[in-house]
Amino acid sequence: MAEIVRISQSGGPNRSRSRLGPTIVIVVFLAVLAAAAPFLVKYRSAPAVLVAKVQEMTAPQPAPPATEMKHDVWVNRRSGLYYCRESRFYGKMRPGITMRQESALLKGFRPAEGQKCP
Repeated sequence: MAEIVRISQSGGPNRSRSRLGPTIVIVVFLAVLAAAAPFLVKYRSAPAVLVAKVQEMTAPQPAPPATEMKHDVWVNRRSGLYYCRESRFYGKMRPGITMRQESALLKGFRPAEGQKCP
C-alpha cells in the first residue's frame, strides 16, 4: 500500500507532458512573430504615406491667373458647361441663359472648350 501512495504523490508520468504542450505553442508563436517582424516593420509606415497623400490632395490649389472675365457666355444648365460668344453652340444649347463668365465660374459652370473666353 505504500507503493500506491508514492505513485499518486509524484503525479505520475503524464505530469511533465502537460507543461510541454503550452511551451511548444509559445515557442512556435514567437518563432512566427520573429519571422514576420521584417514585414510588419515594412508596412508600419503605410498610414504615414496615406496621410501624406491625403494632405497633398486637400492642399489649396493655386489661383488661376487673373484674366478679364467680363464676357457674356451661354450657359447650358443641363450639362453644366458654358460657351463663348465665338463658339458655334452659343445660344443654341437648350435650356440655357446668358450671363457673365465670372458669374458662370462662381456658380460652378465649366468652359465647354476647356479654356476661358478670350
